[in-house]
Amino acid sequence: MIAAALISFSSAACAADADRSQDYRFEVVDQPVAVSAHSEFDVKLTKTSTGQPVENAQITQSRLEMTMTRPPQYKSATPGPTSTEMGGEVKLVGTPSPGLYRLMGDVSMPGTWKLGIVATVPGEAQPVEGTATFKAGR
Repeated sequence: MIAAALISFSSAACAADADRSQDYRFEVVDQPVAVSAHSEFDVKLTKTSTGQPVENAQITQSRLEMTMTRPPQYKSATPGPTSTEMGGEVKLVGTPSPGLYRLMGDVSMPGTWKLGIVATVPGEAQPVEGTATFKAGR
């Protein structure tokens, strides 16, 4: 009985942590982002329940991804994968204003990119995870 109660409590705690991540939104501002091996772009972190920017968060992990899908006319003619993932690590280079975090990464070509990000937010016991999609252009 005690083991069942502990498992139930643990599951509820994990669900609560996942719900906290949903209370925050990461958004890339000023799109399209410039294509460059050292592209800088700003990410706004907002607490969705209040609409207020989140200050003093620590970006602990971030990664860029872009999936390129092979055009249909080439899928049957050329063997190999039908899509390729590009991207890489991103680093924090500054905080221009409260709730705004400047990141730098390799945005190597135009298109739609996805930024995966993990941040430690003041007042939260667990890190907050999220994604932001953005357009890159020349």
